[in-house]
Order: sequence, then structure tokens, then C-alpha cells
Amino acid sequence: MNIKIGGGKIEQKNDIESIEDIKWNEMWNHALKEMPSKNDKKRWDKIASKFNEWMKTDDYPQNFADKVHKKPDYTVLDLGCGNGSITLKVAKQVKHVTAVDMSNEMLKLVEENAENEGISNIKYIQSTVEDLDPELVGQHDVVIASRSLGGIYNLKDELKKIDGLAKNYVYMTIWGANGRRFERELCNTMGTEYHQHPDYIYVCNMLYQMGIYANIEMLDCESRPVYSDLEDAMDRCTWKLGWNGKEIKPEDKTKLEKFLKENAVQREDGTIDYPTNNPDWVMIWWKKEDCDYR
Repeated sequence: MNIKIGGGKIEQKNDIESIEDIKWNEMWNHALKEMPSKNDKKRWDKIASKFNEWMKTDDYPQNFADKVHKKPDYTVLDLGCGNGSITLKVAKQVKHVTAVDMSNEMLKLVEENAENEGISNIKYIQSTVEDLDPELVGQHDVVIASRSLGGIYNLKDELKKIDGLAKNYVYMTIWGANGRRFERELCNTMGTEYHQHPDYIYVCNMLYQMGIYANIEMLDCESRPVYSDLEDAMDRCTWKLGWNGKEIKPEDKTKLEKFLKENAVQREDGTIDYPTNNPDWVMIWWKKEDCDYR
């Protein structure tokens, strides 16, 4: 029997009797093989300098931070913190935050942003989620993994690690099923095969198999990525296509410029955005005491 969900296809035995028999982790891995890798430190280092600008009009960080359970005496672990757009919001309401990112340039950006806001209760660790040593970081009251798990192989192992690092709550976001229309259009225009990223349904079912009956919320985010100009949009799209740092053929550059010019919407402040470029994010969260671990 072949089972295919959201781009993942894997052989399954014919006598599947329950969800426990479905190889969700293997299906996730299979789907990722078709995707351009974004878990590359150099790629994140290269775009770090633009992250503050990109995040200015994004309401996602506030929506995420508002849903996190916070107390003045809580410690929080932020996995894949990026420029700290969520880290800083949470740090203002808790005792301590440990910010983890694979990119040293991103961590420098978080530290700079924290200093500018007078925030001093953050510890910085350079590491991928996969390489993070639980003994080094220790348990925190809350663990968050915002938009940082999408490119990780053998995700089930990392979900177990993340759950083990949390004392009370875990919050994460994963792609929804319908939020990548812009990338589909981009790939079709460029003649590049589009592969659907494995979405939240894989993660929910992996957690279920672990005895974690997570809550699921579709985040209501209105903002789309905004670009200062066409060149900025070009940079971000080459990154989406996995071309960052590679030599682009003149004909491909011309084709990409044409696509972006034809679809761009000019904003009042002179910046541009794209109507179909509205990501669909799903928050998955759970309270540790509600789990029935297997």
C-alpha cells in the first residue's frame, strides 16, 4: 500500500488497523527529501541583516507570543529564535529566556535588539535543534519552537527531546495545508518542480503516537512579507527557491524579475508585497500534565 499526504509517499503494510500503524515520521522524512534545504547556517547568516526589516510589518510574532503561557518566575527556551521577534516579547514577562539559533549572525541580532530595548535576561546558545545538548540547556518551564522545525529529519526524535526539555508547556508552529500559494506560483513560473512541504498533520499524529494529545490552533495572521524594493524581493525569492549563494542564469533572473514586477502591489510607503504571499501557520501546543506518555 502507498500512502501519500502533503507530498510524503511511503510504503505501508496492507494491514493497517489504527493510526498507530502509520509511519508518520518516515513519511515526514520522505517528503523533506524533495524540498530545498533551509537548515543551512550560511544561508541564515547571509539573510540575518535583513530580518529586522522583514519582520516590521509581520503580526505573527505578537500573535504567537500572546498565546504563550507566561509567569514572572518562568524560564523559557526559544528554539530557532531568529532575530528575537518572539524572544524579546516573552522576555519582558518572564524571569529568563534561553535563545537558541544555528546562526551566529541571528544571535548577534537578537542581542543587539535586546540591548536596544533594555532587556538583559536572555542567554544565547548557537546550535541547531538537532545538536542541542539537553544536559547543557536543562529544563525550562516553557519551550517554544516557532517556525523552526520544518526542515528537520527524524522529527519524532526531536519532538521527544523538546517535550523532555519542558516542565510545563510546549508551543510550536508548523506549516498549514494551504499557505504556500505564492511559492507554488513562483515555482511554476520558474519551471522548478514544486513540492508540498509536510504540514502540521504529520506532527499532530506523531505526537498522538507518543501519547501527547496536543491542542491545535490556526493562527490568524493578516500581514504578508513586505519588501523594500524589487531587489529585496529578488533576494528573498532566490532564497525560497534554494538558489541563495548560487550563480543564477541570466534567463532565470529575467524570468524572476518579470514574475515579481507583474505580481507586486505597491504600498503607500513605497514598499511592495504580494497578495498570495500570506503564510498559513498552525500552532500546536500542550500542557505536560495532560499527557499520557507511551
